[in-house]
Amino acid sequence: MVQVLEKLDGGKIKVVESMDLSEIKEVLEYKLFVPDPQIRSKVIDELLSYLGSKFANSEYKLKVFIAYSESEICGFVICQIDPYYTSYSRKCGTFGWLNADSLKICKLLIRECELFIKENRIRKIRGNINFPKNLGGIGIQFMGFEEQMLYGVAYNDPKLHTIEFLDSVGYQRESEYSCVYVDQRTWSKGKKIDKKIMFKYVSMEELYDYVDEIRNLANNSFHEILPDASGMNRIFEFFDAFQKIPKLFYKIKDDFNPKIYSDVPQFIETWQTCDLENTEPFAPMAFDKRTGELIGILLGLPDLFEAWAGRPITRCNVDTAMVKRGYFGKGIFSALNNIGQLTCNLHGIYYFEGTAIWSNNSQAIDTIFPHCKPLRKLYVMQKRL
Repeated sequence: MVQVLEKLDGGKIKVVESMDLSEIKEVLEYKLFVPDPQIRSKVIDELLSYLGSKFANSEYKLKVFIAYSESEICGFVICQIDPYYTSYSRKCGTFGWLNADSLKICKLLIRECELFIKENRIRKIRGNINFPKNLGGIGIQFMGFEEQMLYGVAYNDPKLHTIEFLDSVGYQRESEYSCVYVDQRTWSKGKKIDKKIMFKYVSMEELYDYVDEIRNLANNSFHEILPDASGMNRIFEFFDAFQKIPKLFYKIKDDFNPKIYSDVPQFIETWQTCDLENTEPFAPMAFDKRTGELIGILLGLPDLFEAWAGRPITRCNVDTAMVKRGYFGKGIFSALNNIGQLTCNLHGIYYFEGTAIWSNNSQAIDTIFPHCKPLRKLYVMQKRL
């Protein structure tokens, strides 16, 4: 379906709404910016698959707007109202994947997004929120363009003035996010752990048994009202990424000796009590031995972009960390980092990047930044309608 929404300058520029995947594919192949050309076609296929699944759901609210100058594609944007996404705990509209050659084109595309959001009685819109998050990330990058792409982190054309364009049409640079290279292999606070704390790795099948506990932990540990939250659906996005890891990745050395690998008793115990070739190394968990309660978890993303390019996976996006209130300051987060890095090392992962660290989250900044080197920065832009 194609609907002409706007004409400007005697018909030279027009904006259309489209649900035609063939047309959208042509637009993406012509305009979508992907820093690594080796994976561009795969990114396009994944995005088209996502859009197709949403178009098939008549209740899901999503629009794709395309800008043409004469017959030439000059911009596009995807606007949606995801039922799981909230901003500061409130329902919020989003736009993502914004690509506009000029301020005029950006203004036309964004106007259609705003009209769509207002039609659905929502009075705030944020972007870029590039659904699906694992593929496109959140924010508009303004620092670190020279860095290698990382699965789950936003990327955009540094030659386009997207942030300045949005400034000009009334958007605020509302949230700043940082991505940092974890350059310290071991965090000292994570080596002195209460003996009542137990660490655990489980298989992919077993992870599904912990969904409710992970959700409850998220509700408990994220005591700050977050500017961008994906809700319960985000847990399954991690699981989906885990299931896309090539099976060969899980093979480790036959001569692995836990006692040589670490001097932390809890880590040694963890490795000795699990099948390391049948567990998810990107999801270390911490439990209270007395109650059996899940009190902490790290959820990382394997850099599937590397796999798509035909290379071994060597990088991890440390996306989400959760520790239950009442257990802060006990070294649990640092310990999860330490055992997470060591276990991932067994599978050939040596690069770790903490991502989507909100600049207003003082606890995260104080805990993470002393061990890391800033690499990328991004803005999420916002406007009240």
